[in-house]
Parts: sequence; structure tokens; C-alpha cells
Amino acid sequence: MDNRHATSAAVSLGISAACAALSVFCGRTGFQFFFLLPLGLAAFLGGAQTAWACGITAVAANLIISVSLYIYRSGDPVSLRWGALYFSVMVLVFTWINAPLTRFTAALDVPYRIIAGALVCALVMGPIFLSLAGDPRMHEFVAERLAALSGSASGDFSAPAPEELLSAGVYAGLRGGILALSMIFLWVNRQIAAGIVRILRRAPARENLPAFHAPPVLIWILSLSLGAVLAGRLGEMELLDIAGWNILVISATLYFVQGGGIALYFLLKAPPFMRVIANVGIMILFFASGVNAAAFGLLVLFGLLVLLGIAENWVPFRTPKQ
Repeated sequence: MDNRHATSAAVSLGISAACAALSVFCGRTGFQFFFLLPLGLAAFLGGAQTAWACGITAVAANLIISVSLYIYRSGDPVSLRWGALYFSVMVLVFTWINAPLTRFTAALDVPYRIIAGALVCALVMGPIFLSLAGDPRMHEFVAERLAALSGSASGDFSAPAPEELLSAGVYAGLRGGILALSMIFLWVNRQIAAGIVRILRRAPARENLPAFHAPPVLIWILSLSLGAVLAGRLGEMELLDIAGWNILVISATLYFVQGGGIALYFLLKAPPFMRVIANVGIMILFFASGVNAAAFGLLVLFGLLVLLGIAENWVPFRTPKQ
């Protein structure tokens, strides 16, 4: 029995160390979009203790590297400070999503945990974003990228000024953009990690999405957020406008998840050939129709699913709620 415990502990330690090292590597190379993926693998393969051991190890290792670079003056102090903060917050939030610390948070559906985690990330990333947008070096970097884009573009291409582009980014980011990107980032990495573990274990997918229902009061919150956006615009109250947009993004996301649950509910009941047609259609949309068409199709799909989720407040598309 002791040998089994020792073997299990060794395996858990190995998973934690390997996934933490891979996370730090991805975060400091060209794979930044996937630096959370190893942490998801640690959580799904080793459980809650392995997940937190991996997350804390990754944060500590990244901080050691950042401090070392600062001491030996091998990096910009501002970038190192913001980068270490961003990495630490994202890792700890993602670990909490996959391995909640309390029974209350563990009882929350995953969409609620992702939204809560994205809110924390947005609160931390907002000041980082504002600081970088006001940094002259960021203006120079954007100007260089725009100049390179203008040189490679065919025909007449009028590049916007870096100040205008950064100002537009700050405007959209504070009004739900950072929050939406954080949710997408957390969700994509979690889904990929879960998919890899299912393949490794040859386990069928557990579909909880078809049973997801947003709370009925959400329709009133959505309505109030629209009113806040309108009042903020008309009254030139920027804080009210920002708050309204962020609440609107959260409400729309929950209805999007509900609409996706309705679509998946009917898709699971459809004949197999209908599922194949749906999957092929999605692949054609995203891989064969070009970037612009794919982005437009994604926006249309998002809007339709949000409307579908809202409509279920009055039309019982699925089985009655328990």
C-alpha cells in the first residue's frame, strides 16, 4: 500500500513539474496563447492537488526567471514587471477554474467559473493595457508593424496613426473587450486540455452544455445593461458606459452558452449524418472561406445563439427545468 502511495505521489510530482516547465516555456516563447494548456492537462490528469502544485510551481519559476533577467539587466523592467503579474494572475485563475478550492465554487457550472476568472483577469489586465498603450515604445512598435503591413499590402492601403489605433483599442478593451478575450482564452485552453485527456484515456465526452440554463433574472440584468450603455452615451458618463458594456458582455455570454446548449441538445438527438453535415459546415466556414468571411460568420453565429438563448425565456425548446 505504501508503495502505491509513493508511486502515485511520484507520478503527481512528475506531472506537476513537467507541466509547469512547459507552461513557463510556452509563456516565454512563441506559444503564448497556449501557456495555460499544460496547467489544464495537470488538472485533468492528476486532480486538484496536482493542479495547484503545478500552478504554484509555474508562477514561482516564472518569477525567478523575471527577477534574474532584471538583476542581470537582460530585459525591460516595466515589461518584466507587467509580464510576471499577467502570467501569475492568469495561471492562478485558470488553476482555480479547473480545481476550485471550496464546495461552493466547485458547485458552480464551468461557464460561471470562467466568467468569474475572466473578471479577475480583466481587472488586472486593464491597468496593464492602459500602461502599455501610453508607453512611447508601444507607439513605436505599432508604427513599425503598420509600416510593415503597408509595405506588404497590395493596392491603396491607408494605415491609421498608431495613436488612433491604440486609442481605439483602449476604448474597446475597457468596454468588454478585455473581458471577452479573457473568457475566450480561458475557455479555449480548457477545452483543448480536456479534449487531449479524453483522447489519451479513450473516454467519451461528458456533455453538460445541453442542460445549461441561465438564471431567469438575467433578462432583466441584460435590459438594465443596455439602459446603462444608452444612459452613459447620452449623459457622457464614461464609467456608466464602461460598466454597462461589461455587464452586457457577461449577460450575452451566458445567453450564448444557453443557446449553444439548445443547439447541442437538438444536434445530439439528430441522426448521425446531420451531425457530420454540421461539423463539415463549421470546418468550411472557418478554414475555407477566408479570414474576413470566417469572422463575419462567427459574429452571425454568436448573435443567433444569443437570440436563441434569450428566446428560451418564453419558448421551452428543451425539456422543462428541474
